[in-house]
Amino acid sequence: MLRNSLDLTRISVFAAVCIALNVGLNKVAVVLGLPVFMDSVGTILSAALVPPIFSVLIGIVSNLLGGVITHPAIPFYAGTQAVIALMAVFAYRKGWFRRLPIALAVGLAIGIVSAIVSAPITVVMFGGITAPGATAINAVLMAAGQNIWTAVLSGTLIISSIDKVIAAAVVWLLLTRLPERMKLDRSTPG
Repeated sequence: MLRNSLDLTRISVFAAVCIALNVGLNKVAVVLGLPVFMDSVGTILSAALVPPIFSVLIGIVSNLLGGVITHPAIPFYAGTQAVIALMAVFAYRKGWFRRLPIALAVGLAIGIVSAIVSAPITVVMFGGITAPGATAINAVLMAAGQNIWTAVLSGTLIISSIDKVIAAAVVWLLLTRLPERMKLDRSTPG
């Protein structure tokens, strides 16, 4: 619960930083042509910094801004960001970001679930063509004889798993460097 205007100010500052991380890292990944998205570091990090509803909003707003700044297809994946936020909140509350191996496993789980959520959007809305790295893998898999659904799901599983493991490692590193007073109390239900 918000106790005063300082809480709202704190949440607003952390939310802005997390949104900037999502949009900024995604833009860098696109400009460099990396085969990863790097669009969820801020969403995952927000699980430790703001109440859950704000984590979901951070993911959604990041995708809406990403559609303007990076690529017009990004807003269609706002639901994926909401799922990532909810998974990150659950993992943070369980204390799964305290140790790197467990944080990496969380990243892998988030990657698998986000791929399952995103693949139908990629096929139905975009015919399997979105970000260059993902599209290249999808094209290779289709050229190898897989149908579009299998190719997109397989390609998205590969890219999202790598992407979210990297994101979880970055978040773990950031959380080990942040003072405890900046993080949410794990015992708070809000």
